[in-house]
Amino acid sequence: TGATGEEDMSPSLGGYSFLLLLALFWTQQVFQNTIHTIVAGVVSTWWFAPDEASSCCSVAIQDSFVRATTFSFGSICFGSLLVAIIQTLRQVLESVGNDDSNDGCAAFVVCLVDCLLECLQGMLEYFNKFAYIYVGMYGYSYLEAGKNA
Repeated sequence: TGATGEEDMSPSLGGYSFLLLLALFWTQQVFQNTIHTIVAGVVSTWWFAPDEASSCCSVAIQDSFVRATTFSFGSICFGSLLVAIIQTLRQVLESVGNDDSNDGCAAFVVCLVDCLLECLQGMLEYFNKFAYIYVGMYGYSYLEAGKNA
């Protein structure tokens, strides 16, 4: 315990917190992007082969679900990990920025890095949206879908 009666945070606890946040954001991104990929597959099946996607419980839904959760799951996890890392870094920066002991220069640097990470996250999420459409439609890998999107 420190002089104020609060427990000091050991470096290993900070690392565990980082990994826990990363796991949280990664799981959220995987669920979100899996649904996005499934919907892209169903809509493309409906567009290109309407007779296969003619009902609520058509074979297109099952096929898109199976493709997204088996063959394309690695692509979904990889793209989701990239966004999750940025989200975790932004959360860590936000907790550092909320610390009252920062001086003006440190607060400015934290704000600048957070702004850059936010721009990078926005671009990556925009890119992912179209990449996952290609993954759902054609079954491309993440990098291949990114080149074609």
